[in-house]
Amino acid sequence: MKDLIIKITGTSGQGIISSGDILCYATARKGYYVTTYRAFPSEIRGDGKCYYTLRISEHQALTATGNTDILVCLDEDTIYEEIGKINKGGILIYDSDMVSELKETRNDIVVYPVPLKTIAKSVATERSRNMSALGVVVEILKNLHLEEQILKDIELRYKLKTQEVIDSNKNALNAGIKYAQNEMIRKDDYDKVNIKSTGAKLIMSGNEAIGLAAIAAGCRFFSGYPITPATEIMEWLAKELPKFGGKMLQCEDEIAAINYALGASYGGVKSMTATSGPGFSLMQEAIGLASMAEIPVVIADVQRCGPSTGVPTKTEQSDLFAAMYGTHGDCPKIVLAPMNVSDCFYQTINAFNFAEQYQVPVIILSDASLGPRRECVDMIDFDNLKIVNRLKPNLKEGDVYNRYEDTETGISPITSPGDMYGEHVVTGLEHTEENAPTPAPEIHRKMTEKRFKKLETAAGQFSKAKTYGDENASIGIISWGSTSGAVFEAIDTAKENGINVQALYPRTLYPLPTDWIKNFVRNKEVIIVIEANYNAQFKSTIVERCTHINRGTEVLEFLKYDGTPFTPEEIYEEIQKVYNVQQSKNEVITNKHTHF
Repeated sequence: MKDLIIKITGTSGQGIISSGDILCYATARKGYYVTTYRAFPSEIRGDGKCYYTLRISEHQALTATGNTDILVCLDEDTIYEEIGKINKGGILIYDSDMVSELKETRNDIVVYPVPLKTIAKSVATERSRNMSALGVVVEILKNLHLEEQILKDIELRYKLKTQEVIDSNKNALNAGIKYAQNEMIRKDDYDKVNIKSTGAKLIMSGNEAIGLAAIAAGCRFFSGYPITPATEIMEWLAKELPKFGGKMLQCEDEIAAINYALGASYGGVKSMTATSGPGFSLMQEAIGLASMAEIPVVIADVQRCGPSTGVPTKTEQSDLFAAMYGTHGDCPKIVLAPMNVSDCFYQTINAFNFAEQYQVPVIILSDASLGPRRECVDMIDFDNLKIVNRLKPNLKEGDVYNRYEDTETGISPITSPGDMYGEHVVTGLEHTEENAPTPAPEIHRKMTEKRFKKLETAAGQFSKAKTYGDENASIGIISWGSTSGAVFEAIDTAKENGINVQALYPRTLYPLPTDWIKNFVRNKEVIIVIEANYNAQFKSTIVERCTHINRGTEVLEFLKYDGTPFTPEEIYEEIQKVYNVQQSKNEVITNKHTHF
């Protein structure tokens, strides 16, 4: 095996996320590629379920969703939720102190009942049974040589705790290893797993990648209000931004957060904020102000299930319409959609460059599966990143400065308070080139065109849409954002089974890259639009905007809105259904031709 998926499940408070993170970091530090998916309960207190999925590979894994090779269950309920998703020949480990006998099992998997509670209590406390379970996994995967690194990572994880806590977790881990060595009768072949270590990498979450890129792009002010699942961006920048001379301000609400960011940007500082759906709604009026006053700002929207409070810890792609059309009036902005953790970094660099160069609000659409997801990222060459700063005028005494000059590109040089000879009035009212408020119809028409002209200028610099698969395929997939890993893996499976498919992933969603989409569908008989929302928001947009799709190409939708991310298996199933229907139609056409 060169690739495997481990899933740890249980109830909130059982240390599911802690043990998963420790295993994740240790594996990455040993030089393996890792990708994770973490799911938390939405209750602040309660017995909701936690799930931690870790994929280990010797190449860049596309997704951690899908079926499992090793399942570790610390409670009974998740055994029966997950047992059907174990790959043939896989392993189920459960706590036999908590479950005396399984109500349901499978003959094609290996089941290890392990007295985790007893093992943990023999050397530490019952609370450490998650570490004993981890010890069993370490011994099962002994060829990966993880034990020493995990012990180091336990120290790192609990360095702010007492030595007693650190020792308790180490002892529980070692006890789990010894139990697996001495008491378990091995019926699996996972001791033969031989995944190649491929050297040093960065490991970070999507949220951390956004924060790191913000600093690299020159952001020195962040204002925000805590909201799941975007809070990690604020927490990370709270620690790291001051090291670079920046400031992080926790605000009283999201309205304050966006307005503080606008104020800092008006003062000449690259600025951003981050939020999720409910907070993004509160920011809409200020995003309109940024657009009218042409103030650069970056907003990260880490989407979650909605509307209202919804399911804060689960994922959806349902803020697309809000990002593209949510503000009042004709509001030029740019909306970017990163595909994975690495892309979170580079699209955030692009977001700041676009905001500064074109003086518009730029929205980064991440989500609750991508934001908290940790992945290995190839080393970043910070010295060769392209960083763009806003266009400043070269003024001298006596010059007339027209802040909103209608230039050929729509971009007018911007000054900050204190810049010599660059005094001007900033207002949310419509205004002339000379900054004077006016309701004149001809001025509003002219200045609206001026503001949108910037997007026409920017279009040539947007990241090229990503394509994957066979360019001659008659079946196409169009999607965006975090679904990419599951889609690409499903395309690989389809190819292995004789079905050719090609996917298109625009990374700029507004302005919509209509030319790319039209070119992509030109040789396709059928398009499947895949997205995680009920209203088929992206499908509706591309069908409306790309009129070529309405003629000769069938456009289908494959939607998911239960809060969980797409898996490669379910996307492959959909591809197979579409392929079978397509083959049937072709057979009917052939038969008709034969008949005539």
